[in-house]
Amino acid sequence: MSAGTLDILTIVGYFVIIIVIGVWSSRGKKDDAAQYFTSKGLLPWWAIGAAYVATGLNSEQLIGMNGMGYLVGLPLVNSYLIAVLVYTALIFVFFPLYLRNNIVTMPQYLGERFDKRSQDVFGVLLLLSYVFLSLAVVLYGGAKLFEVIYDIPLWQGILVLGLVSGVFTIFGGMSSMINASVFQFVLMFLAGGILFYLGYVKLENGWQDIAAHAPGGFHLMQPMDTPIMPWHAVLFSLFNLQLFYSCINQTLVQRGFGAKTEWDVRMAIVFALAFVLLRPFLEIFPGMIARVLASTGYPEFAVTPEQVDDVYPMLIANLIPKGMQGLILVGILAAIMSTISAFLNSISTLFTYDVYKKWMNKQANDKQLVRVGMWCTFGLMAFSVLYAPVIGRMGGIFIYFQSLSTYLAVPVATCFLAGMFWKRATPAASLTVLIVGIPLGALIQLVFIPLLFAPATITAYGLDNFYVTGGITQIFCVLMMVVVSLYSRPRVVTEIGNLIWTPKMLRLPKDEPRRPWWQSVWLWWGLMAVVYGALYILWW
Repeated sequence: MSAGTLDILTIVGYFVIIIVIGVWSSRGKKDDAAQYFTSKGLLPWWAIGAAYVATGLNSEQLIGMNGMGYLVGLPLVNSYLIAVLVYTALIFVFFPLYLRNNIVTMPQYLGERFDKRSQDVFGVLLLLSYVFLSLAVVLYGGAKLFEVIYDIPLWQGILVLGLVSGVFTIFGGMSSMINASVFQFVLMFLAGGILFYLGYVKLENGWQDIAAHAPGGFHLMQPMDTPIMPWHAVLFSLFNLQLFYSCINQTLVQRGFGAKTEWDVRMAIVFALAFVLLRPFLEIFPGMIARVLASTGYPEFAVTPEQVDDVYPMLIANLIPKGMQGLILVGILAAIMSTISAFLNSISTLFTYDVYKKWMNKQANDKQLVRVGMWCTFGLMAFSVLYAPVIGRMGGIFIYFQSLSTYLAVPVATCFLAGMFWKRATPAASLTVLIVGIPLGALIQLVFIPLLFAPATITAYGLDNFYVTGGITQIFCVLMMVVVSLYSRPRVVTEIGNLIWTPKMLRLPKDEPRRPWWQSVWLWWGLMAVVYGALYILWW
């Protein structure tokens, strides 16, 4: 048997295992909507944590971030180190509010805190973003691996990934994804670790070479005129894109809705924090290693800025020997498949609860909801397979996903923060920000900044950076939220009191069992905070 044939058989075998897991996980769950969509009350902390990490690690990260790692370098690691802040908000603010109010979808929170208009607008925006941004990007990135390594046409790779992910999600629901994610979690870190190691051992001086060839120097914080991620972009993105992605993203947050207890979901995110520290070794440093190799006598690793999405597949093709590539690709596909299935499940959940049950059939029973969710998953899969090839003409995975996601994240994050921390925030203000926020962001970036500032000023202060313009847009969204709230009627506090955060939520609910000190969420969270802080001091 040839090495290439062995690789193909390994990949096919993985697809078969995933489908079997999906079908096996579906037993007895198609009559219960809560179990099908969220596995409510069934999931332990380690399964949720593994699923949360596996879902966040996708082709946009592996391919897009490694390409940017090649071009930009260490500043991208900020996206992972500031996770300690947004994950802290998720542990102590967002999940307590979600779980104690039986929230199933993110639009539902805005609906209960403000009104149904905000819920409807956000639901539509979220569905569109998942279809045109998230799902299409992940399918395109996965197919890119097959195209670069095996010369398989892009559309064929997209079709295979879409079919397999769709089948195992349709039949298994949330349980299939959790079961598969634990399996995929191990595979992806094993594969990513092997690839990093094989690239690292080719460096003559090891880590010293990575630091020496890092664009702009081996520092997290870079001047304002640095492309992609200057220091103020890091600060601005914290309050919109980073917060949205980790705390308001239906695909990730839904993992925690099936937790056995609130302690389980909190500990799951602490667990995820530990593995986020390893993600740069899978998603950024391999790209930086490719840059070093291209500069030190390995021309096969050289790429142009237009070829950034080829960096990661190129590393696999040049570092992994034939016969082993299938094993490595299975690990990478584990990350991609986990995310695709998560998006399919989350979108079908949003459609089923926020569109079908609300607008089409308010009396729908569990069997009907599950059936609609399954058909919705099938339709999404088919559409995304057709749309995904368009990503290749949009300037690369990273720029396409991050820039367009920022437009959505700014108004949504503003509404969630106002709703959770300011009881005076009104339904009219929330609706105004959600409707005006996205076009306002586009006008600021594409019209107002070019008109008001000279090109030299724009470059010097990074005003053409989408993270920076997102931060500027959010300032106006906050002002809009305050002004409209002061001139419109708020809801009665007794109706929304449980939807506003209070310091009491720092503690676990009284009805949860007491646990020994070594199982304290605060203990393990504190240890992780120290580690993250030390890395910032070391690499600042």
